[in-house]
This record gives sequence, structure tokens and C-alpha cells, in this order.
Amino acid sequence: MDVPRPTPAAPSDELLELVQLLRRELRRRDEAVTGNWVEETANELHRGTKVGWYLPVATGGGLAFYSVEEHDAFGHVHVGPGPDAVERGDRLATTMLDALPSDVESIDVGFTGLTADDERVLMGRLARRPGSRIIERYKMERALGPADEEALPPLPSGVTLVPIRAVTVEAMADLDRRSFAGTVDELLIGPSLADYEEMLRALLDGKLGRFVDEASTAIIESEPPRLVGALLTGEESPQRAIFLDFMVDPNDRGHGYGRFLFRWGIRALRALGYSSVRLWVTSSNEPARRLYEAEGLRTSVLASIYRWDRPETGPHPQTSR
Repeated sequence: MDVPRPTPAAPSDELLELVQLLRRELRRRDEAVTGNWVEETANELHRGTKVGWYLPVATGGGLAFYSVEEHDAFGHVHVGPGPDAVERGDRLATTMLDALPSDVESIDVGFTGLTADDERVLMGRLARRPGSRIIERYKMERALGPADEEALPPLPSGVTLVPIRAVTVEAMADLDRRSFAGTVDELLIGPSLADYEEMLRALLDGKLGRFVDEASTAIIESEPPRLVGALLTGEESPQRAIFLDFMVDPNDRGHGYGRFLFRWGIRALRALGYSSVRLWVTSSNEPARRLYEAEGLRTSVLASIYRWDRPETGPHPQTSR
């Protein structure tokens, strides 16, 4: 049984091939990376500036790596095809988790290369660790058509639409945090206001793809001024857009603001020439999923994220096998 090896020990060409295989899998899932990501990632792994492990391509191949931001880590495991894919994914994930520094309090890990059945088996194994949680996310999408050009119903009195840039990042971060409080979405972003501000600035600055201002907006209550809801939209390709963030004040739900924002965004995207739109939603967010399904979105991909939080009484995420 091959033991995962630190990536600085990998031949440069083999490490480049493994990262290229990961990129190919991301592209297959329409999560393409940009620029020189393959070369940069391979170089970081080879130099050891990004912590990682690999299994040789000759034995089926695999790659695991993570990065740390303060006390939270974000990792990825890619497994090459083969009958022992689950075993290789288990070894890579286990090696990575067991090597986490003691000051890392949590890690979110994504997976590529596994079949849906194999991913479920691997998630079941990893879920045995104390502090583990499996978060399922749905990618939902639908085509845009002539019916999306219909006029919108008027907003209720006392509120108005404003450009998204007219709202401060601090106000959006506060609303986003309150919207996700107590949900698994909060785990993926972080508990602090600073976590939400960092995420929103990355979206607005186009660090996760081109931001589409013309299809992003906010609902403001006039007196006193208050942010009620907002929609942030990005571009995945010249034909396809993605709703990046969708928020409504918990105290204002049930008044139709979410449905209005969604239909406004759909109408704006149709006018801009996009032919389809997609978004991601966690499986536990049933109210949002019901809204999206009612508006014609259908699930196209189910992706699992493995989440580990350091148990208060446990110094290390090890488990017996």
C-alpha cells in the first residue's frame, strides 16, 4: 500500500501532471481556474510553500493539499480513477488531517475525481472522526428565455432599488452574517464580521470571476435607511452567469423580497444577453431551495464538503482504524 509522500519529494513533471489532472476535473465540473494556476500551484507544492502530499500516477495517482488563514484551513483532495480510488482518497485525506498544526481549529475539504458512489463511501469513513460534518451543496441552474423579459411587479412602498456599489461592504456583511447565523453556510464563511467582509470584497473585486454590476442590486428601506436585501452576480462565461450571494433580512422574510430580487436578476441577465444562470445552495437550506425550484432551477451537481472542527477535548484529529 502506497503511503502519501510530501509534494516537495515529487518529480516536477509528475507533480505538474497531477495538478493538470485536477484542473481537468474542475473544468469538467465547470469550475475552471484561470491564468497560470496549474504552474503556480505545482511550484508552490514543490517548494513546500503550499503543504501537500501525492501518490504517484503509476499507482493511480492522487493529490492533497491545504492552506491556512489564521486558524482555519481550506483543503482539497483529488483522486485519479481506478478500483482503489476510495482507499487512495482515504489515505490522502487522513494524512492531511493528521498533519494539521495544533493551532488550526477547522478545515473545509473539497474532493474531485471520485464517482458519486465512491465519494459517499469516503465521506462515511471520514465522518467517523470526532468533530466531523459532511456538508452537501447543490449546483442549480436553468436557461433564460423570452418569458424572463416580462415586467416586474412593483416593490412595496417604503423601499427602493439601488446599485450594489451604493451599499457599504460593512452593511452587506452584517446582513449576510445575520442571514446565515446558525446554519452550515456560516461554517463555510466564518463566524466573524471580518470573514464576511473579506468574502464580499473578493466578490466585488472580481477575484472569483468577473463581477456583473448590471445584474447586482440591493433593496433599501428609505426611512430610516436600512439594507433589506441584496443580490450579487458574477460571470462564468459569456453565456452563463452565477448568482454569487443572495441575502434578505431575516426580519423581512415572507414579504416577497427574495422572489423580487431573483426575478430582477433573471430579467437583468436576459437583457445582458446571458443564456443561463446557476447558483450553489446547501442541502439544508430548504427555504432557498424551494424558492429556486419554484423559479425553474434544477439540480445539476451534488458536491460534498468535508468539515472538521477541532474537538474541545481532543488535541489532534486522529482516529483508530
